[in-house]
Amino acid sequence: MRGEEVTLKDGRKVVIRPSRLRDAQSLLRNVNLIGREEVYILLDHVVPNLEEERRWLGTFDGVRTVLFVADADGEAIGSADCHGGTYAKTRHVGGIGIAIRDGWRGVGLGRMLMERILEWMRARGFKKAELAVFGTNGRARRLYESLGFENEGSSRRHVLLRGAYEDEIHMGLWLQD
Repeated sequence: MRGEEVTLKDGRKVVIRPSRLRDAQSLLRNVNLIGREEVYILLDHVVPNLEEERRWLGTFDGVRTVLFVADADGEAIGSADCHGGTYAKTRHVGGIGIAIRDGWRGVGLGRMLMERILEWMRARGFKKAELAVFGTNGRARRLYESLGFENEGSSRRHVLLRGAYEDEIHMGLWLQD
């Protein structure tokens, strides 16, 4: 798996690369900043435990699971991961998660991370990508739709965001003919 420097729409450069154990502190910082916003990811915060974070990072094998990091001068400002199905009946499916820090959204990074994850999935023979997105996150939904994801249903009033119950939208993309 390779690292690749990319240029965002605003001219800033980041490196998209597979995660490393030494990313633990930076990834904890990133997830906690995004979680505090309360409206993009399920986690509100992760208790900073470097050993636990390193163990979690060690679970990404590059075969059935992967975590790509968007690295800006040594700091994780975004990430995207895929976890392959663990049962024989779902091994063809990979679940995707993505998280991008405030100040780095709207400049093409989400699309680049998603394209990288989908490329990785296709190369490993996954047949389907799936993800869930809060119904209030219109920007992310438009990105996923532009990549070919389709709405496969929703869980009504599934998440509590800033005091209001919101829908979680389930989306899928068939990767292979």
